[in-house]
Amino acid sequence: MIDTDANRTFISIKALDPSYGKMFVNKLHKCVSLADGYSSISVYGTLNLSITMGDTSTSIKAFVFKELCADCILGMDFINKYKLIINTEEKIVSLYNNYKRTTLKFDINSNEKKYPARLINNIRIAPKQTRSIPVSIELSSANIVLRASFKLQQRTPLLTLNSSLKVHDHASNISLYNPTNYSYSLPKGLILGTTTIPALSFKKNSTIDHELVNKNITNLMQHVTRPDRHEKIKSILYQHLKLFDTSKSTIATNGKPHSIKTLDHPPPTSK
Repeated sequence: MIDTDANRTFISIKALDPSYGKMFVNKLHKCVSLADGYSSISVYGTLNLSITMGDTSTSIKAFVFKELCADCILGMDFINKYKLIINTEEKIVSLYNNYKRTTLKFDINSNEKKYPARLINNIRIAPKQTRSIPVSIELSSANIVLRASFKLQQRTPLLTLNSSLKVHDHASNISLYNPTNYSYSLPKGLILGTTTIPALSFKKNSTIDHELVNKNITNLMQHVTRPDRHEKIKSILYQHLKLFDTSKSTIATNGKPHSIKTLDHPPPTSK
């Protein structure tokens, strides 16, 4: 998971191979505050984490936690180190490593994690009423997507009004509406729905000739001598990689005829 709101990279200890337990750079036992300013999670230590994205090997020092909303969160330290450019429209992310830029396709929710939202207490909803129901979720803090329980929809007339939730300290609230003329009760522990967090998987974008793109952009940038301008312009050009892949010819098709129909009228001027 890539998170531009996180200033550091984090990984869950559950996602690590057991052998990593002896490879901590620093063993820590402290709590770190999350972005919401209220929640905190325990830090086990830091380690040098190796991450393979497509066929590119990267590394970053990461904080190790007992549990996270995702197996691994790549923060701004990783984004800045590898000069990541994320194009959400085309689902492409590019990173700069070993003096070359690599572009990868990413799939959203290809490996999404699901967490059930369970009732904390027995509840009773009066006729024609909406109630905000507290639920427990196995996440410390996150903004997540909610999918209403299929069984609940089949067995009860209650309507789930939420499509997303904000989790704080393993808890959140789901709004339920009772459209009937009688009260309805639900027991403690009942699953009202499942919550998901987007996960990313990367694969090499084979449709672009990166070597040729790098060559063409380098040639275009030869006249830019100031380092600050060079990096800014280069970053902009790499956001449009396809334009610099000249390995395949691009032919524009136009259904309009290239002519001016003057009918019986003469040209406006003549010599």
